[in-house]
Amino acid sequence: MLKRMKVLVAISLMFSMILTGCTGSSNGPKETKETKETDAKQGDSTGSADTKTDAEPVTLKWVFLSPGEQKDAQKVWDTFNEELQKYLPGTTVEFEGITSADYAEKWKLISASQEKVDIVWHGWMVPYVTEVRKGSYMELDSLISEYAPSLLAEIPENILDKSRVDGKLYSIPCMQQMVSYVSTMQFPVKIYEKYKDQINVEELATLFASHQKMDQELWDEIEKYIMMIKDGGDLLKGVFGFADHVEKGYEWILNPYKLDIYSDDYTPINLYRTPEYETFVKEYSDWYQKGYIRKDILTADNVSQDIYEIRGGGNYLVGQGYYPTESEIATSEAAGSTAYVKIPFDNSHYVPYAASATNMAISSNSKNPERAMQLIELMNTEKGKDLYNLMVYGIEGTHYNKMNDNEIQPIGYSSQPTADSPYGQYNWAIGNIFNGYEIYMEDKPLTLQNDFIKQLNADAAPSKMKGFTLDTNPIKTELSQVNAVIGEYKTTLNSGSAPDTQSLYEDFVNKLIKAGDDVIVQEIQRQMDEWRASN
Repeated sequence: MLKRMKVLVAISLMFSMILTGCTGSSNGPKETKETKETDAKQGDSTGSADTKTDAEPVTLKWVFLSPGEQKDAQKVWDTFNEELQKYLPGTTVEFEGITSADYAEKWKLISASQEKVDIVWHGWMVPYVTEVRKGSYMELDSLISEYAPSLLAEIPENILDKSRVDGKLYSIPCMQQMVSYVSTMQFPVKIYEKYKDQINVEELATLFASHQKMDQELWDEIEKYIMMIKDGGDLLKGVFGFADHVEKGYEWILNPYKLDIYSDDYTPINLYRTPEYETFVKEYSDWYQKGYIRKDILTADNVSQDIYEIRGGGNYLVGQGYYPTESEIATSEAAGSTAYVKIPFDNSHYVPYAASATNMAISSNSKNPERAMQLIELMNTEKGKDLYNLMVYGIEGTHYNKMNDNEIQPIGYSSQPTADSPYGQYNWAIGNIFNGYEIYMEDKPLTLQNDFIKQLNADAAPSKMKGFTLDTNPIKTELSQVNAVIGEYKTTLNSGSAPDTQSLYEDFVNKLIKAGDDVIVQEIQRQMDEWRASN
């Protein structure tokens, strides 16, 4: 197949040169921007070769987040390169998958050595603005305009803006759930079934959503259910994981610095110096004394993975609460974990201003950024969906079976691939998940349905910090000092187990101030004021 494809490419080159000699126009390197744009508009919709691309042989290196080395990876990638000729003739991709445990360190080595890579995955473990400011990634605006215009049609502007720094775009967010995290109160399914006559999920969701912040009334409401289950003899390990609820009503700038979502005020605050956090530590201390929280909370192993009868957690659903499907329950039980009924603390979403958790960028060391941009376009738009599915799920019949036009059943894993799978990549690290297959389930939860996720994104409000970029260089010393103080106090305060919580909290705040917290807030405020004035 590969030899045959090379022959076709060679014939295409010869034919292109003949046309160039006869007409003075070209599909090759001399092609004008106007010709390219006209050809692109006249191209068919069947996924044929992009007329903007010349056939000059080019090898791109693509570095991405991966589950690990898999036995059929090279087989799939060879097939990918064969199929790629239909879209980008003369283009070959060299792939390097890196696990999440190794990615940050590996990227440091790639960047420091100025290794010639082209497409780079960027995610949560690598500071985005830092990489942009030190010149790791190319600016993409002009490349998109000339070589990948369909990206602008398929990725909403407010999503693209998440990856802008100083008004310029340096990465393409891989479309997935882009909306804000929503805290939830969670009951294990078996506990919920026992007490469901006393747990009105809809009323609770409505109550939580009616409060902009986590105030005392909401903590008192949660405690009613803790007492109910304790009195029933079922509060075994107790409660866990409610600290993140304090963030309700605040948008993240740079942890722990937040902005009030609901206020017109643009004053940054340290979350640990808010009334909401002080209320939380007092409440948790009271719960600890009442026996709602296990006494060995600070020393027990794998605390977050233990089964708790009431817990706080994260979700992206909104509305009237969330009941797990039968397949979710079965999957959880098979994995030795627990399925929960989840009640959201908010019924709306916003799209945070910070860069997406998973993106594709072009390295500043790329020798072929135009071709790299075209490949990124294919992985993130409808016209490249067959290539995207091949890269994510492998070869039909070998690595997955089609259940219908939109859903597949992977071979060797059920939901997320691992290094032991024959083949499979993280769909959210390869491009736009909405152009890919869904994994088949008989009673699939909403969180795994692309149409539902797309609607969440579409309905979400934009961040009021849209377009803002924080430069941390002027405050990097203070940030380091503040984070050290947080590391010293946070775990104990969040456990409720301190003998004198009020004194410990006061010491915490005083040390934050001495570490430079006020300096940080003032600098964020200065930058935010300048940004607002210029916009």
